[in-house]
Amino acid sequence: MQQQELNKLMHDSATDAVSYAKEQHKIALNNSIASLEQLDNLISELHQLEKQQRHSTELVFTLSNILGAYVGEVFIANVGGQWQHNQTDTAAPFIFVQFNDKEFPFASVCYHKITRDNSISLHDYVKQAMANAMQ
Repeated sequence: MQQQELNKLMHDSATDAVSYAKEQHKIALNNSIASLEQLDNLISELHQLEKQQRHSTELVFTLSNILGAYVGEVFIANVGGQWQHNQTDTAAPFIFVQFNDKEFPFASVCYHKITRDNSISLHDYVKQAMANAMQ
């Protein structure tokens, strides 16, 4: 996948996340760092639903990717960096934001928060990632 195609895919996925948040959760995400607190609340709802009745693997994967794309686009807009597609493990390729020598797997963090650990704060994770990126 060419860089331009990857950038478009992730931008479009982030736009899907904004639409999903608005239509399904009545949350208006505005591409700001502060909006990540709202995203934390949305993912907490998904986590609670997951505990009650497991979502399909495909749904969790899709939600993790579009919500991770949103987080990545916010990060890139505020700090910089670019999307990268790691295909080293062909069975489990993943997309992340790279800034200098650091990698930020935002979709993986979303997945972990939905499926395992609701105490994770994406807002705090991004603030820490921003601090790490500036070192």
